[in-house]
Amino acid sequence: MTSPQILIAEDEKHTRLALHLVLRQAGFGVILTANGRDAYEKIRQQPAGHPISLIITDFKMPELDGLGLIDKLQEANIRIPIMVITGYGDKELLRQLHKRGCASYIDKPFIPAEVLTRIAGVLPRTEAVA
Repeated sequence: MTSPQILIAEDEKHTRLALHLVLRQAGFGVILTANGRDAYEKIRQQPAGHPISLIITDFKMPELDGLGLIDKLQEANIRIPIMVITGYGDKELLRQLHKRGCASYIDKPFIPAEVLTRIAGVLPRTEAVA
């Protein structure tokens, strides 16, 4: 069985690399992008035999932000669980994310164990890495 693929859309290089390290050490496959536009293209190009299991996206990014990415995926009828990570969280943002069907939310700065706990709660048990 191949490990689940997680796509990260994060414009801050240090945060992107920290997430990459945490996820790789936990046994996940990782695809890195720096904005929502590139994330959308990677998702559209992903081979059917090795689908993306989860998207972790920053809320504020250049070119296409996290909400824009969520909206674009919904318009294209692409159904992949999405977790938003941001330093700008408030009740209005949480309401918008919930309304759009976002699977989970994490505040920056994040604790690696919390990221993995949230992922375990989002991914189907069959995809979770032991």
